[in-house]
This record gives sequence, C-alpha cells and structure tokens, in this order.
Amino acid sequence: MGAGDKALRPPVRMCVRCEVTTETPVVVAVVHQNSGPGFVVYACQACAAHYPPQPEVLTVVSPSRRAEGER
Repeated sequence: MGAGDKALRPPVRMCVRCEVTTETPVVVAVVHQNSGPGFVVYACQACAAHYPPQPEVLTVVSPSRRAEGER
C-alpha cells in the first residue's frame, strides 16, 4: 500500500449517539481543552440532526473579555 492509497480511503468514524461506524461522518462538536489537544465529536448523517449547531468559540466570549487576554 503506497502513500497515495490513503487518499482514496473514506473517513470512517463512530457516531457518538448511535455508536454505528459511518463513512459519512458529520462534525457535531469540537471540544477544546486547556491542556493538551482537544477532540472532534462525530455523528452519522441521521443522528447529526439531533445536535444543535455549535457556537463559534470567539463569539461566546464577550469582546471585553477577549481584550483582557491580549495584555
């Protein structure tokens, strides 16, 4: 198997809701952490409709709080 073969494989992830492996995963959440890498939460197409859209991280924090971090 060459390096080019990996590009042909579809992404395979487990649905966080029904725990079925899917080749058409949908990102339903991104978990950020203070220490270490965060992680992405996936769902299958059918279960993805049960998750509300996630807010953009920078829109959750007020502009004054963002300015405090720029010191």
